[in-house]
Amino acid sequence: MKVSDKTRPIIGISPGYAGPDPTRSFAPAGRIVFCDMNYIECTEAAGGLPFLVTFSQDNDQLNRIADYIDGLILIGGVDIHASRYGQEMLPTEQTPVPERDDFEFALLEKFVERQKPIFGICRGYQVLNVYFGGSLIQDIPSKLGSVHHLQTPGSQTIAHQVRLDENSIAHKVFGSELINVNSFHHQAIDQLGTGLKAVGWSEEGIVEVFEHVSHPYLHAVQWHPERMRNFPEHQLLFNDFVKTCNHEQLELVS
Repeated sequence: MKVSDKTRPIIGISPGYAGPDPTRSFAPAGRIVFCDMNYIECTEAAGGLPFLVTFSQDNDQLNRIADYIDGLILIGGVDIHASRYGQEMLPTEQTPVPERDDFEFALLEKFVERQKPIFGICRGYQVLNVYFGGSLIQDIPSKLGSVHHLQTPGSQTIAHQVRLDENSIAHKVFGSELINVNSFHHQAIDQLGTGLKAVGWSEEGIVEVFEHVSHPYLHAVQWHPERMRNFPEHQLLFNDFVKTCNHEQLELVS
């Protein structure tokens, strides 16, 4: 069974960004946008038509993008600049990318205005929290002493469990109170943004899932479900999101 291309909802994926880098082996003078293929493949498997969103600060262009796309996925990446939530930037191995911060916050405004579905993953989860006025713990190990959130990049092994609120989107998707997850973040939610509700927690009490209390579908997770291809239940997050983007009216064809 497959979904007709004519009925697939268009899912915008906000890509990563890298400026010129003389040490890069390809296009060292270029400005690069990029995306892990796992996001694209999980979106396709869910019945969506992935669309990498073009970086722009042009207001008319952003409006056209938001009108055209049925739902938005904010993916993982480097730290948001701490000035976005009123703090001085601590030393970090990750160099913030202001161009990406500016673009994603401007794009989010358009999708929030239109009340279109939004799904945040890792950095995207943190972007959403900061967009709604929340703040972040800039470094979990130095602030909390926790280490299990620093999993080896690329690994698909389980790092820890997340406990889910029984009334949450995530609980509905997984059908379980506990879910095994991977973990690649060194930052975490400090103060939740306005309108956001925590609905999933790690063993130490770090918020791992939140929803918006009034937006029709704004849901975000701190782990990387797109990397957990050997744990098929995590594909359900993409399935539920894409289904919502097409108002549960996908036309199935054999």
